[in-house]
Amino acid sequence: MKPITLITTLVFATSMLAVVPVNARPMHAGINYQRYLTEIDTIKAETDEWKAMFEKTCKENNWMPEYSTEERSSVDQDEDLRQRIFMSKQDVLEAQAGNPNANFSIMTPFSALTKEEFAAKVLNSYVRGNTTRQTPTPSPAPPKRSLRQQETYTFTSMQDMINSLMQSLQQQMGGSWSIATVKPATDNTDTSTAKQWHWTIPATFPTVAPTPPLTKKPSTPVRTEKAVLNSANSVDWSATKCMSPVQSQGQCGSCWAFASVAAVESLQCIKNGQSEINKYSEQQLVGCDSQNMGCGGGAPVYAYEYIQKNGLCSESAYPYTSSNGGGVSCSASCSKSQTGITGYERINEGDEAGLVDALKSQPVVVAVASGNAAWKQYTGGVMTTCETTQVDHAVLVVGYDDNTFKVRNSWGENWGEAGYVRMARSSSGMGTCGMLTDMSRPKM
Repeated sequence: MKPITLITTLVFATSMLAVVPVNARPMHAGINYQRYLTEIDTIKAETDEWKAMFEKTCKENNWMPEYSTEERSSVDQDEDLRQRIFMSKQDVLEAQAGNPNANFSIMTPFSALTKEEFAAKVLNSYVRGNTTRQTPTPSPAPPKRSLRQQETYTFTSMQDMINSLMQSLQQQMGGSWSIATVKPATDNTDTSTAKQWHWTIPATFPTVAPTPPLTKKPSTPVRTEKAVLNSANSVDWSATKCMSPVQSQGQCGSCWAFASVAAVESLQCIKNGQSEINKYSEQQLVGCDSQNMGCGGGAPVYAYEYIQKNGLCSESAYPYTSSNGGGVSCSASCSKSQTGITGYERINEGDEAGLVDALKSQPVVVAVASGNAAWKQYTGGVMTTCETTQVDHAVLVVGYDDNTFKVRNSWGENWGEAGYVRMARSSSGMGTCGMLTDMSRPKM
């Protein structure tokens, strides 16, 4: 081996020892760990920025990883979070590949969750109601994800890890040699779970693709009181007084309640020509609507039936308390008001023209396939496709133009375009992310 090559390799190994945490090891199946190590300084800075922007909100909404106190030290939890942020960067690349007209970033509230954890939190929180009024099957509780146990990582020591990295370099540069590894007195390599996790050390460093840049979130658009009919081919109800601020459902499968209540609030305001919107209680539906399942999911059409029969309390009298996803009970202490709705109407599957026609009069509740990287990492622009097709989340379509639909979500204003997403119009099939699969609106 040439002396200069040996020196270069030793310098690289020394630098890795300086930047890699003492307890560093792959904590997640499928992580490109060698690439992670080469980007560790960048990942640390990005993780710190993410925490400054989203940690407080995510803790309030239970969108952070869950650890038992005896399972991992705070040092391990910090390392785990860095690896999660790194894996979300791959989710950004996947989402961007299918959606060239949209923006994706790790600077979203869900980047501390794996795709599987994210899907578990949103999957099946929406169910489709039917005319036989059967109670839908409750969704299973989202599984808690445990970290890999410390004694089962593949490398037996820091020297082993550096040795593996250096050997990879040598295979590319020619020659062979290794650093002697001092193993601990108790060698646990026979209990390694590398095969179980399908993670192996590659022979050489993989080609490192450019990592996505940090996409800053767009500024919150200024709310105006202009007429919703901006032109013959566009409507935007979110630009009027008849749309309440975006809210967050937290770790509760209550999207159906937020979408339904928002639809009723807007319709009442539009029909009555109100100068301000009446804000009603989502928590009442979560706790009292027996046809639906609270945080376990629900159908908007059943919510309309409950509202028509029972009325709604104000949000101030019955505030939302289910962000943690826990069990709730029904409170009968608040004073209910009749909203004036007389029923609901379903729009035919796949009928984009029917959706557009309905939007000229009021916002419309639809179901979308959201348990995927595109929804997890979305920050702006026009979404054109999703990697999943199963509808699992209820949202409110509030407007349209020649090319897009504007959709209000219930994941807070820190997600997407101040809580909204624009989705490409498509007159074929079930539309972008299945949004034409199940559409309904309350009637008055």
